[in-house]
Amino acid sequence: LVNSVWGFLSEDSTSIVVNNNRIRDMKEDGIELKSSTSSSISGNSIQSCGDDAIHLSISSDVTVVDNTLVNSVWGFLSEDSTSIVVNNNRIRDMKED
Repeated sequence: LVNSVWGFLSEDSTSIVVNNNRIRDMKEDGIELKSSTSSSISGNSIQSCGDDAIHLSISSDVTVVDNTLVNSVWGFLSEDSTSIVVNNNRIRDMKED
């Protein structure tokens, strides 16, 4: 997925699996889940996003593992979310601290 607004956006969803994608040059987030539950984000390469590489908002029971996040504004942002597992992600060269 190259040069779009979002690489992947899902809202009010259950059991979403976002695995093994290459996402780059997004105007907003690379992957965003809003009000989603029981989902997985793994094995993705995400770079050069205009906002977050991965953004979870009001979501629960989401696993974020083995992703490579490079050169975006933020690597990973979770807002008002619960039961989130973040493990073994590689994050580098973010534009914000």
